[in-house]
Amino acid sequence: MEKIEKLKNYRLLTLLYWCARIGMGLAFIASGARKLPGIKFTNLPIENPVGFYFEAMYSTGFYWNFIGYFQILLGVLIFFNRFVVLSSLLMMPIVINIFLISVSLNMRGTPMITSAMVLGNLLLLLWHFKNYRTIFLKPVQ
Repeated sequence: MEKIEKLKNYRLLTLLYWCARIGMGLAFIASGARKLPGIKFTNLPIENPVGFYFEAMYSTGFYWNFIGYFQILLGVLIFFNRFVVLSSLLMMPIVINIFLISVSLNMRGTPMITSAMVLGNLLLLLWHFKNYRTIFLKPVQ
């Protein structure tokens, strides 16, 4: 894991880290705001599979709003050093889900954006690996 720590000395990777962190935070806040009460995520007709999916999610009401509030919370928390590890860990399942939805619904261009989000989130997780490595590595005896 010292290799990861050494990579942090490269300016380009540090810049990429900050771009990923800020980008993920802003993307989550913007996407979450589109899920607040009374706001539809898209105006596509329900005849379109993407429109049908988002209309169904919107129709759930509280659940759709909960996703939005949670995304906003994570988007804000990632800007604070104290919560960056927690927020990036909690973001990963959401980002993977968004990626899988965009691929399965054949959204044009969106899978490229969501795959960049997965890679950005992976960078954040690797960057802070020392904070949670005990979960994945064998305990030292």
